[in-house]
Amino acid sequence: MVKASDELIHFILDQLAPLGRFTTRRMFNSTALFQDGLMVLLIDHAGVVFLKTDALNRDRFIAAGCSPFTYTRRSANGALKTVALSFYTLPDGLLEEQEALTKWVRSAIDAAKRAGKGKKRIRRAN
Repeated sequence: MVKASDELIHFILDQLAPLGRFTTRRMFNSTALFQDGLMVLLIDHAGVVFLKTDALNRDRFIAAGCSPFTYTRRSANGALKTVALSFYTLPDGLLEEQEALTKWVRSAIDAAKRAGKGKKRIRRAN
């Protein structure tokens, strides 16, 4: 199983430093970045970056040509089913542009906060 490179993860964390502290965790054969216990960003095994979306910011991602994070699983009847999560790819070329990147990630943080309202957050002991 291949994972996102440590170099890429560290680069992204450096780019996002103006937004505060992030933690990382392996999820969905990917690396997830969390802020205050909320999942904001996914980096898949190929190094593709996905940001959290919701009804308020998703159209912006779609307009920029971004695609959802999907995976395939077997349903109860044995059929394969493709599942799309509420994470969309980062627009092309944005990773190197810190100011623009932080604006998009701030939007993802806001979406994660909205999704997390009313839910109990589970914190893992490190």
